[in-house]
Amino acid sequence: MKICKNIRSLKIELNKIQKNKCLSLIPTMGYLHLGHLSLIKKAKKRKEFTVVSIFINPKQFGPKEDLDKYPVDIKNDIEKLKKLKVELLFIPSRKEMFDYKTSAYKYKPLKIQNILCGRYRPNYFPGVADIIIRLFSIINPDKSYFGEKDYQQYIFIKKLLKKLGFKSKVISSKTIRENSGLAMSSRNQYLSIEEMKIANKLYKFLKLTKKDINDKKNISKSLIKYKNELLNAGFTKIDYLEVRTDDLRKANINSTNKRLFAAVFINKTRLIDNIKV
Repeated sequence: MKICKNIRSLKIELNKIQKNKCLSLIPTMGYLHLGHLSLIKKAKKRKEFTVVSIFINPKQFGPKEDLDKYPVDIKNDIEKLKKLKVELLFIPSRKEMFDYKTSAYKYKPLKIQNILCGRYRPNYFPGVADIIIRLFSIINPDKSYFGEKDYQQYIFIKKLLKKLGFKSKVISSKTIRENSGLAMSSRNQYLSIEEMKIANKLYKFLKLTKKDINDKKNISKSLIKYKNELLNAGFTKIDYLEVRTDDLRKANINSTNKRLFAAVFINKTRLIDNIKV
């Protein structure tokens, strides 16, 4: 595996790729878990030239969020990527990324960044757009892979790249879960043993809410009921528990292709998840 820490060396390596080879990008913020690795395995299974980026993007964090304590373990990440035979790892510095000019791409906010996580984290999607535009204009992959745990982000990036004219086909992959059902996340390591016991209940409550909806019960009443259940179970705050369509429009009981979305807190740790209804 070749490791590049600057754009110049990365471009040299990208120029060596055979013209008929599919180039795939898996952007990450590091501290890799089985969710990240599943995306890489999907690309490797298809015999694609696989580039993984690790960059903790400060622009997508709010002023009171966890940028300063976001977990980092580059050495362990490198070992995991080597085992999967990833061809290329890109680990740029902040200066390297933010000095890179992307004036050819004019980002205009998308409507879907004002709902769900975007409503509660106003810096998040503009920050994601900034780094995605930089990464994709540098690497210009044929395909890119994103996990469904961050489903709104996946849809946002898909729409953003299409709007800006990038060629990359954006591919989603199912959420990888712990045995308890808890969606794997780098932020899970913030949780104490007692907090983890609470977190493990989230998936159970999502499935109970889903059952209510599938039984044609009143969606609004079901959401209120399970918001209270979550708070009683030890979750300290709920940003949202909402049902939307797969393309993130508002949903009602008769909508097809529905998803249930949740963002909850256990003390200072924010967890997100979604399941198909």
